[in-house]
Amino acid sequence: MTGYFQQPERWMGMGIAFLLILAMGIAPSAAIGVSGAKYMGSIPAGGMDTHKITVSLGADEQPADIAVEVMGFGQAPNIGYFTLDPANDPGPYSARTFITLDKTALHLEPGQSGDIIATIQLPQNAGAGGKYAIIYVHALPGPGQSITTAINVPVIITVAGTTATESGSILNINTGEVTIGQPIVVTTTFKNTGNYHYYHTVNTVTLSDSNGKILSTDSTTPSVYAVIPDSTVNYTVRPAVADLPVGTYTLNSKVLLENGKVLDEKSTTFGIQKPYIPPVTESSMSLAPGSPGTLMSPDSRISVVFPQGAVLGDAIVTLKPYSKEKLSAAPSGAKLGATSFEITGLSGLLSKDATVKVTYSADDLAAAGGDASQLKLAYFDAAQGAWVILPTQVDTQSMTLTVSTNHLSVWAVMVSSSITGGASSAGVPGGATSSTPLPVSVILLALGISVVAITARTRKRK
Repeated sequence: MTGYFQQPERWMGMGIAFLLILAMGIAPSAAIGVSGAKYMGSIPAGGMDTHKITVSLGADEQPADIAVEVMGFGQAPNIGYFTLDPANDPGPYSARTFITLDKTALHLEPGQSGDIIATIQLPQNAGAGGKYAIIYVHALPGPGQSITTAINVPVIITVAGTTATESGSILNINTGEVTIGQPIVVTTTFKNTGNYHYYHTVNTVTLSDSNGKILSTDSTTPSVYAVIPDSTVNYTVRPAVADLPVGTYTLNSKVLLENGKVLDEKSTTFGIQKPYIPPVTESSMSLAPGSPGTLMSPDSRISVVFPQGAVLGDAIVTLKPYSKEKLSAAPSGAKLGATSFEITGLSGLLSKDATVKVTYSADDLAAAGGDASQLKLAYFDAAQGAWVILPTQVDTQSMTLTVSTNHLSVWAVMVSSSITGGASSAGVPGGATSSTPLPVSVILLALGISVVAITARTRKRK
């Protein structure tokens, strides 16, 4: 049971999504609530149980028609749950065909609620371990509506009186590309090879040098979602390491249950072809209107010099690492270098320009084909939804890039022969350019909104 979309179990982030949707002039469908949003029980082969789901509609909502379906239980690589169509749910652990509903549709007026009774009837030959399905509850779009809100109700059944086998296998350990100034990302791909789900799995990764010296040991937080039989999931760890010289390194990856039982453990090696420098360490400083100040990373690779009067009130500004994998794509004709970071602390612009200086890395230079004159500093303008590439002073002797700006934002080294904006002046966005409004579909995709009402129990088992 694998897939690419996550639909957790508790309503989460709907306020932001609805505000965005309303700002775009899209009418969302009714926001529904559900109690009985999970079934977890033990039923013997040939036995039966029932589960009540209550669907409610807020008093301020529009009338809504609600559809209810029994779907397959899918699990995404990030361990989240999603529904599977019947055609894609033929597995031996499916409970979809064991579940019937007393009704598959409801009409609710504002402030009303309605009950759905799910009957779970296991056959005599149900097999051992666990069985799984999702009851999918969703509001149908009304007139002028194009957004659907939905809730997944996981059904997790233990076949009573049978042997539950908890086992798993690490299929792959991958570091991806090791880039100067970016975290080393270790992805462990793991499959539940047993017949039963397990909760709170943890992946522990140990990094050692060629002499066997342990350089770091890092673990994921215990997963609040169950890992379902036959599912393949990914655990991601970013080892906290210092500078690494050229050489061969060993990664040991171990997946454990919450009781300490090791499900599987494997090791792999990887090579570092040029000295590795980790991302900048987060640092902060207090900034006052009457004083200048300099914010600098502990390794001095990045500095931000604020003149007196750069802020109108006291502020704490922070320099943070920012993973390249989270960056928006470079504009046409440009490409991202290796260095990226974030400066935070103000909700608006600086009153006077600050000077940002960055030491570019060998990987930045390699991205430019060895031509340092192609390197620029750029910030991401969230209001415009676009990168602004600034006029940049390049010093090849000190390997530094320098710009003036009034933006505290996400920054990156960019490879480009042109700029997308000029230097800023006090109170005027640096590099601000006119732009064509993005289509709604592009905005939704860029923000990663899955346009469903989602639910999760962050401190309870899913």
